[in-house]
Amino acid sequence: MDLTASYTYNTPGFTDPSETVTTKVRTREQDGMTLTSVVGLAPLLVDRIEAITDEGDRLDTLLELGCSRIVISDTDRTDFNGLSGSRDNGRLVTTYRGTPDLPKDVVLDLAEQIRDQLAADRAAQEAQEAADRAAAEAAKAAQWDHLPWDGDHPDRELLDQAVEAGVPAERIVEIADARCLFYGRPLRRGEEATIRRLLAERHDALGLATPRQVEYILGLLAERGRSGEGGGFMTGPTDRAGIEKLTSDAASRYIDSLKGTY
Repeated sequence: MDLTASYTYNTPGFTDPSETVTTKVRTREQDGMTLTSVVGLAPLLVDRIEAITDEGDRLDTLLELGCSRIVISDTDRTDFNGLSGSRDNGRLVTTYRGTPDLPKDVVLDLAEQIRDQLAADRAAQEAQEAADRAAAEAAKAAQWDHLPWDGDHPDRELLDQAVEAGVPAERIVEIADARCLFYGRPLRRGEEATIRRLLAERHDALGLATPRQVEYILGLLAERGRSGEGGGFMTGPTDRAGIEKLTSDAASRYIDSLKGTY
């Protein structure tokens, strides 16, 4: 059923030789009810109208339809219940008075068909919207369906920048976990292991201080802080982030300085 259909008919004896009617559907909220009004009923009843052989009777029916409407409610309307122009506890109402060639019940039957189609259309639209949302979410998740910052990940460059800037491994793992949570899931254990492996590989590629060197330097600094003693021809960073930026060779010389073994 086309709820935007049009129908043109002859109007002998009127100023305009013909009249075009277009079906229009409008939904509004009123007093806590959802009301759907349908006007322009003739295009939806063309077969019944064309079956009226007498031209005058057909025009009379068309004129009656032209000033009539159907109103569909989502709740009972007791003020219409029992009236000849209503059905289903007032949920279906028409102002059409009926003619001998097109009784009122025909329009009420049409109202039921329109209600069923509108419900089916809404269900189809909601299903399509749900499918579109699911597709959008799947597309968003697709960019994270492999390990964060793995070789082909768009944020792999951020990993390199973080390593070169001396961002601690724990902080990088936290960032990765936060990104995963943004897309609806936590960082998996295997992914964390991969990130740490990539960090180690990047550290090696850059020739940065090894974790063992970093921990050794921190221990030496802590000991010197406690004893107040310690030699050294070389000054350097005293926090983990700064030490992790040292190259392996620089870290080795820093250790020798702190130990006084130069």
